[in-house]
Amino acid sequence: MTRGIRGLACVLLASIWPVLGMAAAPMNSLRGRAVDDPHGLISDVRTQLDRSGSALSAAQERALLWGMGTAAINANDDAAFAEATLRLDGLASASNDAVATAAAGFLRSRHDITNGTGDGMGEALRAADKVLGNADPELVAWARFQLCDAYTLDEKPDRALPLCRQVKGDYQALGDEWGVADAENDEGLALATLNRVDEAAKAYESSRRHFMATGGARMAVSVGDNLSQMYLKQGRAREALQLSQTSLKQELADGRISDSIDSNTDIARAMAALGEHRQAYALMKATVAKARAAGMNGQLSDLLEVESNLAEQAGDLRQALADEREVVKFENATNTPALRAIEAELEQRYAAREKELRINDLERTNRDQNLELKTAQAEAARRDEMQRRQKLANLVVTIVAVGLVLFAGLLFMLLRGQRRHAAELRAQALCDPLTGIENRRAFQQRATALLTSHRDMRDPLHVLMLIDFDHFKHINDTVGHQQGDRVLVLVTDYLRRAIGAAGHIARIGGEEFIVLCPKLGAEDGMRLAETLRAGVAALALPVELGVSQITISIGVALFDGERCHDVSSWMRAADTALYSAKSYGRDRVVASTLVS
Repeated sequence: MTRGIRGLACVLLASIWPVLGMAAAPMNSLRGRAVDDPHGLISDVRTQLDRSGSALSAAQERALLWGMGTAAINANDDAAFAEATLRLDGLASASNDAVATAAAGFLRSRHDITNGTGDGMGEALRAADKVLGNADPELVAWARFQLCDAYTLDEKPDRALPLCRQVKGDYQALGDEWGVADAENDEGLALATLNRVDEAAKAYESSRRHFMATGGARMAVSVGDNLSQMYLKQGRAREALQLSQTSLKQELADGRISDSIDSNTDIARAMAALGEHRQAYALMKATVAKARAAGMNGQLSDLLEVESNLAEQAGDLRQALADEREVVKFENATNTPALRAIEAELEQRYAAREKELRINDLERTNRDQNLELKTAQAEAARRDEMQRRQKLANLVVTIVAVGLVLFAGLLFMLLRGQRRHAAELRAQALCDPLTGIENRRAFQQRATALLTSHRDMRDPLHVLMLIDFDHFKHINDTVGHQQGDRVLVLVTDYLRRAIGAAGHIARIGGEEFIVLCPKLGAEDGMRLAETLRAGVAALALPVELGVSQITISIGVALFDGERCHDVSSWMRAADTALYSAKSYGRDRVVASTLVS
């Protein structure tokens, strides 16, 4: 189909591109405005397409539709998105235009990944295949960046990172500073997903400098919201809050719904880090409601995780449990054992919180008694001074002074007892009373501290083992719960000795135990798990117990930072492996697919 350029079309196109007469319009020609003014760009492109008709070349129409589709995703405008992709499909069919096909595929990929629907990564890979053999280096760099962006959004940092760095080199060779800044921002996102906080912060800071150098001050502000997440992890909560608030103001002005939801989430995290738990929780509830209204299911699971944590900090454990349940549904892991584990965890958190409140009451009583002690000591000193000055009623003053000293001593002893009691309660909050090992709350604290600490990527991966006694209910039913408790204690003593310095064991409920082994690696982890299983099966039990043999089943999972990216997902992986061990006949070790 032959395309000419009429005079009116020239005038309209000049409002979008500085130069109309070029044979091919770069795909990135509208990228800045798609972020800064998405609604305005969509309106202008529609007017341009309606008025220009066949006056547009295939390359110009393709670039306009790509800009419109990108703006539609940023503005959450489903109608504009559908229009852009359908017209790109039509252009591809009419002109046999592989780049138009790729553009439609990349738009669908980003839309699907953002909204948690379809096969987003498959779309991106198929689209990239259409262009990567092209002779135009700008088109190749554009396609590589879209694939880097898709891997980043889909939280596949190991694949995203080398590709993003390659794209950065492509844009440097082309002298495209904006493209370099875009690639560095995605590089920062991949590093952040790998928990390489300091490297990610440097990438974001470099991206902001490059955007500022190209006049992209608004983009620099947007990258600032990503940087704020790293500042928060570095303990710079106030700086993080300021960056996210600045980003949110700009995103709301630009109509970028998805980005504004991310900024609100980061603001809530920063407020919580500054101790404003209730305000943070209220903001997060409003943010989740906004995401639901916008249909952003791809973000909803992460948002609910944040809301659950903030609800717990604010004391709303009912909402925390509801959020965790919904996250399990979103992640297609609605099996009953996983749900029971979450419920038990929150119930134990609630009990632990009650103990913490009792500890706080005791500490407040201690402070009051300490004040009384100081008051009594001051009164004793005052009376003693009066005695020295007046030298009257020596006997009476002596008796009063001795009484006050005794009273002060009694108060001191009471204060010390209260402090000792508070320390015992703290220990009880982290200790299982039957076996003497750590409980679920202690495990959660230890695991969270391990996963938030810096890890050299060359180190072996952390190992998690979930242990469950086989047919333990039968033991309780036949020999009684008291004997069942003795069995738990005997086996726990063996497990603790066998694990030694390799890890930490905790009882997380009933006959379920968990073993955390930092930097143990897959091979040694499986070897230790098999040693524990065989050792328990061979354990000689006292005759009076009435139990001849005990066996256990073990599920093993590695923390790889990708499929297992936090404590909850790590435990779910181990729980799934344990479920398989039970299904395969018990008395065995099964590794999560992350191990193999």
